[in-house]
Amino acid sequence: MSIGIVGAGISGLHLALRLQQFGLDTTLYTAKEPDGLRSGPPLNFVTRFDSTRRREQALGITRWSSSAYDNAWMHMSVEGPGGFGFRGRLPQPASSVDFRMYLAALLEAYAKRGGDVTVRSVADGPELAGLAGRHDLLVVAAGRGALTDTFGRDPARSPYRTAPRHLAGGLFHGVLPADPPGMTMHMVPGAGEIHAPAYHSFAGQVTVVLVEAVPGGPLGPVTETGYREDPGRFGRDVLELITRHAPLLRERIDAREFALTRPVDMLHGAVVPVVRHGWSDVGGGTFALAVGDAWIANDPLTAQGANLGSALAFQLADELAAHQGPFDEEFCRAVSERMWVTARPVVEWTNLFIGEPPPQVARLLAAAAGDQRVADAFVANLDRPEEMWRTVNSPGQTEEFIAQAQAVRSGV
Repeated sequence: MSIGIVGAGISGLHLALRLQQFGLDTTLYTAKEPDGLRSGPPLNFVTRFDSTRRREQALGITRWSSSAYDNAWMHMSVEGPGGFGFRGRLPQPASSVDFRMYLAALLEAYAKRGGDVTVRSVADGPELAGLAGRHDLLVVAAGRGALTDTFGRDPARSPYRTAPRHLAGGLFHGVLPADPPGMTMHMVPGAGEIHAPAYHSFAGQVTVVLVEAVPGGPLGPVTETGYREDPGRFGRDVLELITRHAPLLRERIDAREFALTRPVDMLHGAVVPVVRHGWSDVGGGTFALAVGDAWIANDPLTAQGANLGSALAFQLADELAAHQGPFDEEFCRAVSERMWVTARPVVEWTNLFIGEPPPQVARLLAAAAGDQRVADAFVANLDRPEEMWRTVNSPGQTEEFIAQAQAVRSGV
């Protein structure tokens, strides 16, 4: 059995490392060597919850196990007149480490353990088809560029045609940690969100500031302006935006020190949430399965993308290791549908939160602000997507969740 894995994001690397543990023959195709991953601009700002950290431990990845990389608390606030906020403690800490460092280290670990790494850009379907004769199955985990055209959009699972948020962010000095230290999200009704988690990067402990702007809204200008030639202006514009729209975050900033860690540590972009078809015939009797961003692209609002990618990689590894027959269309369709059971709560929950918030979401956040038991239960569900989706997908289930949180935590 030979399996080719295209893409060295978290899905591709967790899959490659897991299949390596199972003794299966794999080849990992990556567009960049480890140093190339480290040196480029950030493509995302990832928080890895406890479930993902436990999968890392299963893979023997312990580099970031120290509490020095922990984010144990989540702070949320609704800005503006009548605004409110709360904080909740995760049952087990999350970890926020620069993904460029993280992915490079995992790629090195796979190679050091004897993995076959081919540095090659696989840009589109024809190039993917060129690999078909080398493997019994191809798994595509690279979710950018024309390669994703191999897997057509699934309209029944993809309600968005355009990006509901435009993104701009960077790594900054000059921001005091929240009290207690952790992640923060400032929601600006009708305008978007500003995230500010503590983050470990090349400069040590810094802070991410990520603006998610509703297109055309008051947060939009920093996402629509080019700053590559003037990164200092980006910092000034972000600070002005925070001053206007997130006063609680502004209180933590020393304006004299507030600046990008490096000019390269800046991100601009947008994500169109989409679920693509999970497999494709690439010719020569070989099929390609999609996983990670190649299959599902989620807006980063709920911080689920990388965590879902890891979960699906482990699920797929188990499927591949247990399979005894051909990797044909029937196998690919069945595996994709089983993985959708895992992915659906994340997709539905994220799509709900980036749209016009339904009444039960406002009710849940207000209840969390008024009762620490509800706040802790809500924050705990950040690592329990199925439970979170069950909580928010109807007003009745939201009320049931609130009641259960209050009753269980009070010992009733």
